[in-house]
Amino acid sequence: MSEEGTKNESEAVRWRGWRVWRFRLFILAALLLVGALSWVGLSAGGALRPTPVDPTIEAILTAAARTVTPSATASPLIPTDTPSPAPTRAAPLGTLIYAARARGRSHLWAVSPRSGIPVQLTGGDWDDRDPAVSPDGTQVLFRSNRSGNWDLYLLDLRSGGVRQVTETPGFEGHPAWSPDGRWIVFEGYYDGDLDLFIIPVDGEGDSIQLTNHPGADMEPHWSPDGRRIAFISERDGSPDVFIADLDDPGHRFHNVTRTSGVIEHTPRFDPDGTALAYSARADGLEMIWVLPLEGEDQAPREVGQGVVPVWGPGGERLAAVLKAPTTQHLVVYDIFDEGGAAIGLEIPGRAQFVDWTVHGLPGEVYQDARRIPSLTPAYSATLGEPLGMEGRISLVALPGVTAPNAQLSDAVDEAFLALRSRLARELGWDFLASLEQAFVGLNDPLPPGYAFNDWLYSGRAFAFSQAAVRAGWVEVVREDFGGQVYWRVFVRTSEQGGGLGEPLRDRPWDFEARFQADPVAYDQGGAIKESIPQGYYVDLTELAADFGFERLPALSNWRTFYLGARFNEFVRTDGLNWQEAMLQLYPPEAIVTLTPFSTPTPTPTRTPRPTATPWWWRWRTPTPRPTQTPTQTPSPTVAWQE
Repeated sequence: MSEEGTKNESEAVRWRGWRVWRFRLFILAALLLVGALSWVGLSAGGALRPTPVDPTIEAILTAAARTVTPSATASPLIPTDTPSPAPTRAAPLGTLIYAARARGRSHLWAVSPRSGIPVQLTGGDWDDRDPAVSPDGTQVLFRSNRSGNWDLYLLDLRSGGVRQVTETPGFEGHPAWSPDGRWIVFEGYYDGDLDLFIIPVDGEGDSIQLTNHPGADMEPHWSPDGRRIAFISERDGSPDVFIADLDDPGHRFHNVTRTSGVIEHTPRFDPDGTALAYSARADGLEMIWVLPLEGEDQAPREVGQGVVPVWGPGGERLAAVLKAPTTQHLVVYDIFDEGGAAIGLEIPGRAQFVDWTVHGLPGEVYQDARRIPSLTPAYSATLGEPLGMEGRISLVALPGVTAPNAQLSDAVDEAFLALRSRLARELGWDFLASLEQAFVGLNDPLPPGYAFNDWLYSGRAFAFSQAAVRAGWVEVVREDFGGQVYWRVFVRTSEQGGGLGEPLRDRPWDFEARFQADPVAYDQGGAIKESIPQGYYVDLTELAADFGFERLPALSNWRTFYLGARFNEFVRTDGLNWQEAMLQLYPPEAIVTLTPFSTPTPTPTRTPRPTATPWWWRWRTPTPRPTQTPTQTPSPTVAWQE
């Protein structure tokens, strides 16, 4: 071969080698690009955009509000479409839609567990509760009293528009969607009984009464296959978890827990319909349980403390509301973690109810959140001039209040008057016009059995009259936290037509059971009542917290000493301990020395002065100054204090 031929062949070999390497570089670059895109997708947390709104849904949102007429007949069959497959363990975290109470009102919020940034969805001088997200993530059902009664409403997350779904003189709450998004099941309170009803979302067609039993039926949730509805019922004598089989009218209702002495609430199907999560309270302690519905082992498994559990996408996690004596938080449990570790979410206000959707929030939600109106200021504290060089706070008389000593500290009197005015509007009668105790001076000791350092001495606490308790207008529910017993107080409204208050869902505590020849009830200081009282009530404990007044734990002797229960006493501490609060009224030498033992005899404080220390019962009680008595107004107006 010639020299020129050899050269051309070498050039051809080099060119073929270059083409091979160029192809290899192209394959490598493509693989790197695909890997980078996959990494970006994972970093974004898998947040899914909501599917476009179907034209039929748009028509529903513009339809006129319908009136629900309870039907006395149960349905033989509820038509539903076949739901989409349940999400897998690789499902994204999605979005939590929850109700929280802040500044005296309950409203809807949204938060991504990944970002942790809450966004307010509703606002106004009314309450919005019990959110339920549609299967496609574009709408939220909830109950609201914005029109006077508790009715169901539909919020479109993209447009921000709200449509009223029910309009009755009764009560509707706890709505839940069918998996195809065409039906709603909810609890309705008519004629003194809670029952379950089903209505079409589009308003076309009659309502279907699913339950019709004297025992309360409440808190429904639809299964992913659309053929079952889980709910709480008292028809067997105790609040148990039931399942309604929509395909079997002859044997429709099945009790799946059958627990005695345990109060269960809010059952929720997991994404594939093979297990139920619910909360159960025994001896005042509320825990979350998971009950398998398939397989041989159907014993419930404890997850952790909390109420209103809801499954996350993929069934890997459970979100719930974790209660404390004065706060309520959102927590997320990993149900595969045997240690039961929970992750808390920082949210404004006190969480009340939660739902979880696989979808993310549309961008319009963040824009609309800026236009939500702020709440009207409720009150502000105006402090009078301090007394003496020590700067102590004076007492202020409470106008129109009947009590042995109708005075409170100048630091809390406006908060009390604002609470009294708001509660009177909620109840339809002035419940706090008569108090068992307000300020108690050092010259007027409390009855035997009270703690020596009771907050009533500080002028920052009040105890409502128990005459309403004896008259049957007050119910208390036991709640235990950290080994201490607390009470949630409900007061009956004057009007029982549905325009005020809401029905009870818990069985109250009966102190009188101690005297009915039951040794167990005697040792326990009472027992849970046999049924839920009928009627409409207002949660005084919740409302008092809006104005800074906290409930106190029962004393250790409450089981044998009725007054030791302290369910009627509320205090506004403003972060002070008892001694600091007392020093706002008295000089140090007037306060007895605190000891680690609760002894009935106070110990006088030693002083370096040669003169004897005045005994606490000889100390002169501070007197109110006439110039600091406020003028009573029907509705105190002021800037809110957190």
